[in-house]
Amino acid sequence: MFDISVLIAIFLAMGYFTFSSRGMLAYTFGIYLDLPNVIIHECGHALTARIWGGSIQSVKFNILPSIVKNGGILGVAEIGNRSGLGMFFSLLGGYLSQALFFLVMAYLYLHGQLLWIIPLFLIFYLLTNLLAKEKSFWQNLIILIVIGSSILIYRDNSSFLLLIYQSLDVITIGFVVWYMLGLAHQFFIVLLLKSDSQWDGAALATRTYIPSLIWKVFFLIAMGGAYFAPFWLHLLLI
Repeated sequence: MFDISVLIAIFLAMGYFTFSSRGMLAYTFGIYLDLPNVIIHECGHALTARIWGGSIQSVKFNILPSIVKNGGILGVAEIGNRSGLGMFFSLLGGYLSQALFFLVMAYLYLHGQLLWIIPLFLIFYLLTNLLAKEKSFWQNLIILIVIGSSILIYRDNSSFLLLIYQSLDVITIGFVVWYMLGLAHQFFIVLLLKSDSQWDGAALATRTYIPSLIWKVFFLIAMGGAYFAPFWLHLLLI
């Protein structure tokens, strides 16, 4: 999966899709392609703000294409920061969290710890939501059921649960590919951003007086480096 030729092929395919796609079908596909990355992105903003003494009001996501297109936002973290430094790091926390989470996924995959990936993703979101002032009851309930079921599957040797447990390998690989495609797509989305004020680089430029272009390059290096890092991790493990 992390062979360099495969990584390059997927990366170039996502570049072609991002720059050439038109119409609602492609737009809808892009929304659902990005969803795992956006969840980590917004939770990264929120948790970073909390680490620096801020607060989390809510973390919300839109999954209906019509709503996303009208508002232009797939997800949003409503946070409060007690200091300028906290705001700075919380703004950095979005794209960097996406990159770091992919590195963790690649590390677990290459060390044969595949089944930790989805629970780790769910725990990351669940922790963020539980720390928020406005909690999503149904989303938390669903995630707790999934985590609880995973524990039962691990402890129970009945044939039906064992069959589900064994199928998680396939499901998790599918999730890894989903995240990988989304990370590549997000890379090119950031590359397309220029003077749009509704993104992290513009907000950082306003607060630091460092041009948005510099922040764009920084985020591109972080995401691109994380995307291709599994190849180098694989070489180190040989």
